[in-house]
Amino acid sequence: MFKSQETYQLRYIYHTNQYNNAYLIELNLDNYDDLFNSWDGSELDRKELDPELSHFLERASYELPLKDKVELCFYLPETEKDEKMEADSRATIKNNFRMRQFFINQELKHNNKKTVTYIIMGILFLITAYLIPENKDLSLLVSLLMEGLFVGGWVFLWEAFSIFFFGSRELKDKKKRYYRYLDSDIVFKYRE
Repeated sequence: MFKSQETYQLRYIYHTNQYNNAYLIELNLDNYDDLFNSWDGSELDRKELDPELSHFLERASYELPLKDKVELCFYLPETEKDEKMEADSRATIKNNFRMRQFFINQELKHNNKKTVTYIIMGILFLITAYLIPENKDLSLLVSLLMEGLFVGGWVFLWEAFSIFFFGSRELKDKKKRYYRYLDSDIVFKYRE
């Protein structure tokens, strides 16, 4: 019951394509350049998306269930119609999503390296602490060192756990959302 009510509310907020049931993420533009960062002097195929557009698309992606299809629909004035610019804009938008996935993959690799390093350091600290012989005659300094090694070992292991289960999970979720945009249709419609 709750799911259907949520779906109903989303269908009220977002229009849907009646043929494929995809949610439409609709945007009004004055021209094709509105899609891209005005400060980016790169060739069109390498241009970065406008930061406000990126933020809007990311927010919309989190509002819509991941299992549902989306379709990007851009409305432009009829006088701006240019099929080559349409095709180039589609390719550039898709290229932006691929680029973001690349950076997410890099960050995931970095997280994996940190996780392994923290696990190794944590285990080394704990083993070292266990190997220090317990003796009532130990000096305060050795006792503090032993306690520090125990605490440090558990902190390293907790940090590895945190990165692996929490940090990487968010990145993987974001990556799935970019995959959904890569699979989505990009439609240009013209208004008079």
